Amino acid sequence: MSSLFRRSLTISFVVFAFSVAPAALAAGPSISTVAYPSSVTSNVAATLSVTVSAPSGVKSCNLYVDSEDIGSMLLNGSTASRSHTFPRGGVFTVFVFCRDNAGGMASGPNTSIFVQGPIVQTPSFGGTTPPSEPVGPAATSTPLTGPVPGSLVKLECPANASADHPCKAVYYYGADGKRHAFPNEKVYFTWYADFDFITSVSATVLGSIPLGKNVTYRPGVRMVKFTTLNKVYAVGNGGVLRWVASEDVAKTLYGDLWNTKIDDIPDTFYANYAFGTDIATVAAYGVAAELDAAKAIDDSL
Repeated sequence: MSSLFRRSLTISFVVFAFSVAPAALAAGPSISTVAYPSSVTSNVAATLSVTVSAPSGVKSCNLYVDSEDIGSMLLNGSTASRSHTFPRGGVFTVFVFCRDNAGGMASGPNTSIFVQGPIVQTPSFGGTTPPSEPVGPAATSTPLTGPVPGSLVKLECPANASADHPCKAVYYYGADGKRHAFPNEKVYFTWYADFDFITSVSATVLGSIPLGKNVTYRPGVRMVKFTTLNKVYAVGNGGVLRWVASEDVAKTLYGDLWNTKIDDIPDTFYANYAFGTDIATVAAYGVAAELDAAKAIDDSL
């Protein structure tokens, strides 16, 4: 579940009826890591597949490459597969999102694929302006000479790299020795105010750092909801979502403009989060306390 940040990303805000309590989603399908050929070369089709199962039967699966929906996969028994041609060399992050016949949905684990071929410097996310509200600490105060835990890393970019080139994907290099993808720039901007001091590395170096879980929203900065649910959640440490049970509570916690502080999370990232107790009273959740408890991404992994 990677992090290609697009050239323009517009956040849409809506007001939700807190009195409506939609049915909880059913447990989703079980999905394996993505299997792929031992050697993958750019501009040559490769078959990517997963093993998937669900008690009610699997309804559909889609392949995602660097957070982009590539399209539906062919279902054959417990196997979902799709042929994909990588347009260039480098390191790509892929996963599969499936739905079952009972209404459940799930995303499989991230799989990192090193693609041989030409990689057709300076990080760029398309010039998106960071939000004006307070966010987390800056990446670091001094330039980095190599990837170290606690830093931001990305693939070296070739000259004139396009906005959707894999080199624009940024990862957090965690204390656990793994790289953690930002699903999109909205998540990124809850942790960082700018794109300073991102370490660019070769495809070999990036591929040598194993993938970990995705970075989730920093607690206390934004409320979130899933596109198929009308429950609004506050974010707790460790990516724990807690339903804000009333508009009055949301207004007290996040101010009169609370309804402009809600981000949609695509269903594909449902599995990134866990669910905690509801927030029925203001005393049940402290915005400042949540922010203070998650000063760095490692605190929330």
